[in-house]
Amino acid sequence: MIAAGKICAALDEWAPFDTQEDFDNSGLLIGSMDQPVSFCLLALDLTPEVCEEAKKRGAQMVITHHPVIFHPLKSLSPDDVAYQAVQAGLAVLSAHTNLDRAPGGVSDTLADLLGLSSADDLDGGDGFVKIGLLPQAVSGEELAGLVRERLGLSGLRLLDAGSPIRSVALCSGSGGSFLKEVLASEADAYITGDLKHDQAVEAAAAGLTLIDAGHYETESIILEPLREYLAERFPKVEFRRAMADRPLFRYR
Repeated sequence: MIAAGKICAALDEWAPFDTQEDFDNSGLLIGSMDQPVSFCLLALDLTPEVCEEAKKRGAQMVITHHPVIFHPLKSLSPDDVAYQAVQAGLAVLSAHTNLDRAPGGVSDTLADLLGLSSADDLDGGDGFVKIGLLPQAVSGEELAGLVRERLGLSGLRLLDAGSPIRSVALCSGSGGSFLKEVLASEADAYITGDLKHDQAVEAAAAGLTLIDAGHYETESIILEPLREYLAERFPKVEFRRAMADRPLFRYR
């Protein structure tokens, strides 16, 4: 078995925890650095279903992207997943904004999946927003089809500005707060999740195509690269994607 602290240290080498945003709460949030680990599940969120799966499959650790403890806790009850994790004896390690902005992290993985060349940090995007070029100009519908195919989506939201698209900005997760920086760039389209109506109105007025591909869908893509990274460094530990880790929203 490997101590949880060694796994934490290996993740820190890729996505240093001291690069997380001030509002974030990444790190080992439940359990001890000395906890022995031979089986670890990976999930975007620690839900009660993921926690129960970890118990049934005999995992000692769960690594999540979203912190299981994000806001200050005033109480804990058996209904709280953090309480359930403690009761199950699980160590829970979360890597959030530090993994979003890390080289090869979530947004870089999204850019690679979409085949963007020369992808680099967008000015003012704080390392979360990338901008790159498609191999050739496409329409909004064609870009939406590409995103749907590469991310394995059953649907997405498209605001088609009607202009050819070659330069694409993207941000995994919820990237609406960076819309002004994207509008100030040379991007023809912006791909992210959780876009609001007023942001769509602003983008439409500026002639920017928007694709809302979903928060979960634009972030869960990091779980397999994360599993491969850790499995290579700790061959005696079994790292598996949690089967209960699924998007909450469904397209009907």
